[in-house]
Amino acid sequence: MKPFSLLTGFPINRTVPTLHRRILHLVTAALALAIASGPLAAAQKSTAAAPAAPVLKSLDYSGNQQARDALDREIIAAGTDAAKLDAIATRLLTTLKQADATFASRQAICQRLGSILLSASGSGSPAVLNTLGTMLTSDRDVELARLALERLPGDAIDALFVKALPKTNGHTRVAVIQSIGTRQIASAVPALSALLNESESGIADAAAKALGNIGTADAAKALSSAARARSPAFVQAQFDATTHLPPPDALPVLQSLHNDASLPTHVRATAFRRLLEVQPAGAAARITQVLGGSDWTFKEVAVEAISVQPAAEIVPALVGKLANWDPATQVAVVAALGRKADPAASAALVQAAAHRDDSVRRAALEALGRLPGTAETAQLLARATMSGDSTDAKIARHSLARLNGPGVSEIVIAGAGKGDTRSRAMFLEQLALRNMTEATPLLLKTRGDSDATIRAAAVGALGEVGSPAELPAVLQWALAATDDEEQSRALRALVNIAVRSPATAERGQPVFQAIEQASPEVAKRLLPALSRLGGAASAECAARLALHRDSALATAAVTLLARWSDRTALMPLVSVAEKSPDPEVRTTAADAALKFVERNREPWSAPQTDVLGRLLKAAPSADARKRALALLNRGNDKAALALASKLETDPELGASAREVVETIKANRAGPPKLRASAGEEQLKNILDGKTDTRWSIPATGDDWLEVDFRQRRPLKRLTLDQTGRTGEFPERYEVFVGDDLAHLGAAKSSGTGQRNRTVIELPANTRGRYVVIKNLAEREDTPWTICELFVD
Repeated sequence: MKPFSLLTGFPINRTVPTLHRRILHLVTAALALAIASGPLAAAQKSTAAAPAAPVLKSLDYSGNQQARDALDREIIAAGTDAAKLDAIATRLLTTLKQADATFASRQAICQRLGSILLSASGSGSPAVLNTLGTMLTSDRDVELARLALERLPGDAIDALFVKALPKTNGHTRVAVIQSIGTRQIASAVPALSALLNESESGIADAAAKALGNIGTADAAKALSSAARARSPAFVQAQFDATTHLPPPDALPVLQSLHNDASLPTHVRATAFRRLLEVQPAGAAARITQVLGGSDWTFKEVAVEAISVQPAAEIVPALVGKLANWDPATQVAVVAALGRKADPAASAALVQAAAHRDDSVRRAALEALGRLPGTAETAQLLARATMSGDSTDAKIARHSLARLNGPGVSEIVIAGAGKGDTRSRAMFLEQLALRNMTEATPLLLKTRGDSDATIRAAAVGALGEVGSPAELPAVLQWALAATDDEEQSRALRALVNIAVRSPATAERGQPVFQAIEQASPEVAKRLLPALSRLGGAASAECAARLALHRDSALATAAVTLLARWSDRTALMPLVSVAEKSPDPEVRTTAADAALKFVERNREPWSAPQTDVLGRLLKAAPSADARKRALALLNRGNDKAALALASKLETDPELGASAREVVETIKANRAGPPKLRASAGEEQLKNILDGKTDTRWSIPATGDDWLEVDFRQRRPLKRLTLDQTGRTGEFPERYEVFVGDDLAHLGAAKSSGTGQRNRTVIELPANTRGRYVVIKNLAEREDTPWTICELFVD
C-alpha cells in the first residue's frame, strides 16, 4: 500500500507526484499559518515542549499524533530565532538519517524542515542543505527532498537542484527536472539542453517542458534546434517559452512554427495567433495576407483577431482588399467589420450591399445596421426593405430599425409623412420599431389620411410608441375605423396603450364605457379588447354586454366569457346565467360556469357553495342542474349540506340529492386518513390542494395506497393527478372498496394509468369507508407519483 500524507490524506507517489507535491506545499504553508494563529500557538506560551525526535521516528499515518503536534509547537516557539531553528533542524536531521525512521516520520520531518528553512529566510546549516541535496539523487527520497526545498527561494537552493541533476537517472531525474522547471533555474539551461536528445523520451520531454517554463533566449534556441523540435511536447515547450520571451526573441520561434508545413494545421494556427499578439504592429498585414489565402483554419483565426486590432490600422487594410476576396471570406470579414462598428468601413459595406452574391449582400445589409448611421445608409436600407427579395428586405428592415446617427431619424420621419403608399407604410413601421415617440403628433395626424393602408400602418405604430395620454384618441380611432386591417390594428393599439397605464384599476374604464355606449355592431368588433385587457372589471363589462338586447352582441359576449383565461369570469358567468332573457345565452353561461368549477379543484369554501346554489336555481335544463348537484358533493360546509338536503324531495333530483347528502356528511367527518406501502411521510401532500407537492415511491409492482374516509360514503370517481410528473402513473392498477379492510372482496376497477391524470371510474352505487389503490406492475425507470387525490 502506498503511504499517505499526514496533511492531505492523499497517497504519496514516490516517482513523479507533481500535483500531490504542489498540494502538500500549499497545505504545509497553511499549516504553518494555522499553527501560528491557533490554539497550538497559545499552548506553547505556557508549556515548553519536550524534544520530539525519540518518538517522532515511529510516527505513522494513524493513531497518536502527539509527537508531531509537539514538534509544531516547538517550531512556533522558536519563531525566527536562527539558533533555535538550527537546533531543531539538526535534531530532525538526526532522526531523518535513522534507518528505522518510518516513511510517515520522514515525510513530516521534510515538511517541517522546509518550513524552518523558509522561516530562516533561506538560511540553514550546511548539514541540512547537504543532506537534502543528497536526497534529491535518491530514488527513495527525491520526493521528500523536493517537498522541503522546491518552495524555498535563493541561488543556494537552485544550486542543489542543478548539482543533483547529473547524478540522477530515470524517474528521479524527471522529478529533479520538474523542480528545475518550476523554479525557472536559468543556470540549468545547458544541462537541460544536453538532455533534449536523451533516448528516454520521458526525460527528453521533461527537459523540454522545463526549458519552456524557464523561457530564456538560450532555452528557446535549444528547443528550436533539438532533433525532436517538432514533436508535440517540444512544440508546446516552444509556445511556453514565447510567453516569457521579449517580442524580438519570441518572433523567430513563432514564425518558424507558423511556416512549418510539416506541423498540424491547428499548431500553425496557434503560432499565427501568437504572432498577432506578440507583434501587433504587423498584425494587419498578416491578417490580410491570410485572408487572401485558402486555409480556413488560419482565416478563422484572422477573422477572430479583427475585433481586438486597433481600428485605425485594421479597417483600412481590410476595406482596401475586401472586394478581391472570395464570397465566403467577404461574408466573414463584413460581419467582423460590422461588429467593429467603425465608420471608416461604411463605404466598403455600402458597396458590398450591392454585391451580386446573396450571402455577401445580406451580410453587408446586416453589418450596416451596426455602424454609426448616415442619411445615405438610411436611404440604402430603406430601399432594400422594399426590394423584391424578401430575405434582403427582412434583414434591411431590422438593420434600419437599429441604425443610429445624424440625420437618420429625420429621414424616417420625412419618409413617413410623404411618398408613395409602400414607402410611407415602411417608414411608419420604422417609427414603431425605432420607438420614435417624437413622431406621435405625425401619427395622430395621419388618422385623416385618405389611404386606408397608411392609416392602418400609422395606428399600428401609435400602439407601439403611444403613451396612456393618447388612449382617448386611439379609442376614437378604433370606434371610427372602417377598413378591416385598420380596425384590427386600432384594436391592438388600444389594448397596448391601455395596459401601459400605471393606474391598473382604472385603465380599462374608458374602453368599457366606449364599448357599452357604441352601436351593437361596433361593440361586437371591440369585444376582443376585453379579454386582452383581462381582469375582473373586463369580465364584468363582458357580462353586461351578454345581457344586451341585441342577440348577436349578447351571444358574442357570453362566448368571450366562456373562453376567459382565469377565474375572474366565473361570477360574471353565473350572473349572466341568472339574468339573461335569452335561453341560449343562459345555457352557454351556465355550461361555462359549471365547466370552470369542474376543472378547478380548489379547496372547498363557502363561495363555491353559493356559486352552485345560484346555478342550481338558474340552470335552464335538468341536465345542468344535475351537473351542479354532482359538483356539490365536494362540499363540506353546513350550507352545502342544507342546500343538498332541500333537494331530497325534488322529483328530478331527489335520488341524486340523497346521495350527495350522504357524501357531504362523510366530507364533514374530516379529511381522509391515509396509509401506504412506502413514503408515508409524504402522504399529506396528496390532500394539500397543491400540485407542486407529491407522494412518490418506487414502482415495485407491490405498492398500495389506503384511504380511510372515516365513514361509509358513495364513490363515483377517483382522480390521481400527476401534474408535472407526466409519466409517473401506475403501470397497472386495481381499486378495492369496502367497509372492512380484511374483507374488501374483488376489485371494483382495474386498468392502466394515464399520463398527467389517471381517472378511475367506479361502478354505479359503489359505497364504502375504505379505498385501496394497488399498483401491480414494476417499472424501473420512473416511480409511482400522486400530486393530488381527487374524490367524486
